Amino acid sequence: MRTFQRALAIMFAGVALGLGANVVSPRRIPLLTPPPEPPKAQDTVALKEAEELWKSGTGFFFDARSASDYAAGHIAGAISLPVEEFDDHFPQIAPMLTPDAPIVAYCDNLDCDLSHRLTVKLRELGYHNVRYLVNGWTTWHTAGLLTHTGAQP
Repeated sequence: MRTFQRALAIMFAGVALGLGANVVSPRRIPLLTPPPEPPKAQDTVALKEAEELWKSGTGFFFDARSASDYAAGHIAGAISLPVEEFDDHFPQIAPMLTPDAPIVAYCDNLDCDLSHRLTVKLRELGYHNVRYLVNGWTTWHTAGLLTHTGAQP
């Protein structure tokens, strides 16, 4: 019984220390994560408009997923820009863009927030015409629009 009490005391002390460290940490982990906000109309692009941008060649398409997901299948001509590796990849892409260039970011499935995060990052850098295609890869692929596999656009 005494060993159990000691183990319980050690566990509570560990929890208290962990919570205390989290409170003072500049990289604090939230104890409760708020539900994601639904996409706003001005932040998203409809499939029809994305297709028109793609056909006209006037828009840039960025795949926010991992390089392996991109290689497994992506919108033809889209550039791989994994949001998790943004700082590594963006310097090579930046010279192609102007602040007003039409940009479509996408990822896959309705719960994916990678394209939204990429949109926010690009806007923070001064790109004004950035939107994302909700459920982008699945929506595009299901519509029968042109796709590619492999590491090249």
